[in-house]
Amino acid sequence: MTATRIAAARRSSTQAAGRRHVITVNRAFDEAGTGRLPAPLAELGEAVEIRRQPAPGGRGTEISARARSGKVSDGDIRRALREARSELEVGYVLLPGGPTTEPTPLNKPLREATAHGREGGLL
Repeated sequence: MTATRIAAARRSSTQAAGRRHVITVNRAFDEAGTGRLPAPLAELGEAVEIRRQPAPGGRGTEISARARSGKVSDGDIRRALREARSELEVGYVLLPGGPTTEPTPLNKPLREATAHGREGGLL
C-alpha cells in the first residue's frame, strides 16, 4: 500500500508541474539547436516551454518540452517532438502509408494504433 501511495503522489506532483518530455535528434547542435523551431513544435506556441541543448557525448541535440498550462496534453507534446525529430533528421514527417494500406475491417486495429502511436509509448 505504501508504494502505491508514493507512486500516486509522484504522478500527481509531476502532472501538476508539467512533465518534461525529452527527445534526442541525430543532428549537431549547430544545425538543430539554433534558429527557428520545427513546424510541429512551433505550432504549439506559447503553451509549451522548449529547451534545446547538445546531447551528452556529442550524440546530437536534445530537445525538451513541457506544458506551461493545461491547454496542451502530454500526447500532443510527444507527437510534436516525434514529428519535429523526423523533420530535422529526414526533412519531412514520415507517415505510414502506401498502396497497400487500403482500409479494411481486418487492418482497422493497426490503423488506430498508427493514428495515435506518436502520442503514447513505443510503436
